[in-house]
Amino acid sequence: MKRFVFFSIWLLICGPLYGGEIVLSGTYQGKSVFVQNPFNHSRNTFCTREVFVNDRKLFDAPQISAFKIDLTHLQLNDLVVIRITFDDGCMPRVVNPQVIQTPKRFQFVSSQSDNQSISWVTAGEVPGGQFVIERYEHSRKRWEVFRSLLSKGRLDNNQYAILADHYTGENRYRIRYEDPEGAVIYSLELDYTSTETPVTFYPLVATTKLTFSDSTRYSITDYYGKLVKEGEGMQVDISDLSPGEYYLNIQNRKEKFVKK
Repeated sequence: MKRFVFFSIWLLICGPLYGGEIVLSGTYQGKSVFVQNPFNHSRNTFCTREVFVNDRKLFDAPQISAFKIDLTHLQLNDLVVIRITFDDGCMPRVVNPQVIQTPKRFQFVSSQSDNQSISWVTAGEVPGGQFVIERYEHSRKRWEVFRSLLSKGRLDNNQYAILADHYTGENRYRIRYEDPEGAVIYSLELDYTSTETPVTFYPLVATTKLTFSDSTRYSITDYYGKLVKEGEGMQVDISDLSPGEYYLNIQNRKEKFVKK
């Protein structure tokens, strides 16, 4: 059985002493994290098993009574999640978890995505802030704005939910909080896989139009990646396009067709 110790900066949840992992999340503020690493006499080794930063393993089983987690490979204000796994009954102690705490009191208390919505809870807001919800567009390999809304601006817990409108397959979201002074704080990334039937189109070799199996947002780029059309609907008129190969971006995927 594992025990999970979770810091959303300062939040600590303790369970039975069976070992497990410590998780800290926040943003990189230019400082390293230091950990005291007790000796486990029953195993004749030090307590820490593995250390991960943003799911990348930094090192295994440090044989030293204290060690540093170097975060200098990150950019200032980058999201950082640290996981430290440890032996049964022998938990390391994070000396300075506050160094990945953002200077503002704002924090994402929780965030999640289900089949219908994206929801999150915050604390420490100030009046005049806003949220920008971003979705990762796999076909373009970049984050794009999905929705935005004004924050409620209260210091106590604030709850939000928006309709998700997922693509079929893998969806990735993140929420960006912007306070009135320009500080930016990101949530953890949210993943959701939709099993809805994908939208298809025909024909692959077309002269005047493309037809979709359902109404959908779309964009068309030429062979060199230049955007030539975008919109929403069940059909798109391509009669004005020059003959050649084009790419249709629908539901977070890219499909090729030919205009005759």
